[in-house]
Amino acid sequence: MIRKREPRWQSAAERARVAAELIEEAESLTETSSIASPADVARAGLPPPVTAQLPSPPAASPPGDVPVPAGPAPEPTIDDALAAEPDNVPLLVERAGLLAGAAHYRAAQRDYERALRVDPIHGEALTGLGVLLSRRGLWSDAVPHLRRASEVDPGRAAAWFYLGEALNHVDELDGALAAYERAVELEPRNTRALYGLGIVLDRLNRPDEATQMYRRSREATGR
Repeated sequence: MIRKREPRWQSAAERARVAAELIEEAESLTETSSIASPADVARAGLPPPVTAQLPSPPAASPPGDVPVPAGPAPEPTIDDALAAEPDNVPLLVERAGLLAGAAHYRAAQRDYERALRVDPIHGEALTGLGVLLSRRGLWSDAVPHLRRASEVDPGRAAAWFYLGEALNHVDELDGALAAYERAVELEPRNTRALYGLGIVLDRLNRPDEATQMYRRSREATGR
């Protein structure tokens, strides 16, 4: 400890002694008053020093987190439209055609029949149902629908052609001949109708006329 010093020293010797004491005390303070490390504090049983930490700057959002504008809403399907309008005949006929093209015949038949309950003289629905039944080999069931289609929509060549097909399969040859001839009148280069005519003429024992129809069919196909 530094002794209490007098405000004035009486001699050079005393001043030298006091100076030596001050130097010794300063050296003692330097050796014993170093700053304690965290380990020293821990060993002393004191709480560790608080470490100050500055808040981190906000991280830049990666590109994947950038909000992406929503795309356009998907287009409604035929099923969606029919759920809202179950008796929409054009939509029923359109879906029936798609189902038939994918060989979902029973589902297609239900759509055609529903359309015809709403509009019994819808030519396209009548023709479509007749064609569908023909594809299933139900020729007798197909005939009335195709006959009705040819009556309500006489300009529809497909109705006449498929009527000829169905009548030929149920052996109504005269009716089949008339139906094929009408199809050819509407579409002179309808190769299938020309060929069907040839078959019916053959079955009616009119080979020369049949040969002529076969020839016309081949010419129409470019062969």
